[in-house]
Amino acid sequence: MSRVLLSWTIALAVIVTLGAQQPRLSVMSAAQALIDRGVASAAPVGPEAQGFVDVPAPGIRFIPNDSQATTAPWIDSNGWRFQRGIRKARYATLPDGSAPLAAAEAFAFDVEAILNPSAADVEALGTMLTFLRSQSQPALPAFANIGIQDDGSAEMGEVLNLLTRRNLLYRVVSGNDRSLNLIVRLGTADFPQTLARNPHEFAARVRAKLGDDKRLVRVYGTSSVVAHLTGDSRRARLYLLSYSGSSRMQGRNLQPVRVRLLGRYEPTHVAVDNGPADAQLSDVDHPGNATEFSLPPFATLAIVDLARAGVRQ
Repeated sequence: MSRVLLSWTIALAVIVTLGAQQPRLSVMSAAQALIDRGVASAAPVGPEAQGFVDVPAPGIRFIPNDSQATTAPWIDSNGWRFQRGIRKARYATLPDGSAPLAAAEAFAFDVEAILNPSAADVEALGTMLTFLRSQSQPALPAFANIGIQDDGSAEMGEVLNLLTRRNLLYRVVSGNDRSLNLIVRLGTADFPQTLARNPHEFAARVRAKLGDDKRLVRVYGTSSVVAHLTGDSRRARLYLLSYSGSSRMQGRNLQPVRVRLLGRYEPTHVAVDNGPADAQLSDVDHPGNATEFSLPPFATLAIVDLARAGVRQ
């Protein structure tokens, strides 16, 4: 190969790599200041804006629980919509406090997104976009060991929503897939059609059929963190989204979030928003064929990069 051709080949590879590493997040005119500062790009318009689907603002609501006289958190996550196939999302309405979480959510699920923050959120969104840019890398395939045969119904949408919230990692499939531990299809003896009318019971049935020992990710110490695990045979990247946001950080008795991954890994890099650049995991342990660790405090997003133990990188 000639030097000129080699140089062009290397240059093209660099361009492709850099392009893949850039977060595909843009903002509307409400955040013009971020565009002017080079923190964000302008939202596409005209034909380039076609294909974007409006999604609701992410967040958390506290709903009274009559049976237990408590207030239970309800997570409003778009993770299940992204798992269902939305790859271009428009967060057209983002109430105060939700824009940084929307950016983190789209980033974690590798979705191209248009953000329309409130004026009060512009600076916080800029901080989040800067953090996301610093952690950007080519996306890895999503890990899952549950296959869902989605019939497209609203009932199944609620089921997918609860599976996402309960960190039961799935992907939508059209048929059987022997690489997965469990296939879920409505109308079978294990998952009768009537069961979808009660998404909570349905999600509990999926968990029982899979078995906790086969769950890819388990999160302890919080009910408001959604996990998204990606990787390949050598490495993994774990995204942890806190839907309670800064309110969790302000709690007086903040409990550490502990994570259990199926498989033996060694952490290689940790990043948390609004946290120190040298953030570290603590109490890393390998009980059996699993990896456990505790996370440093984070407001919205924690990213953990891991190498599979015993595999040369």
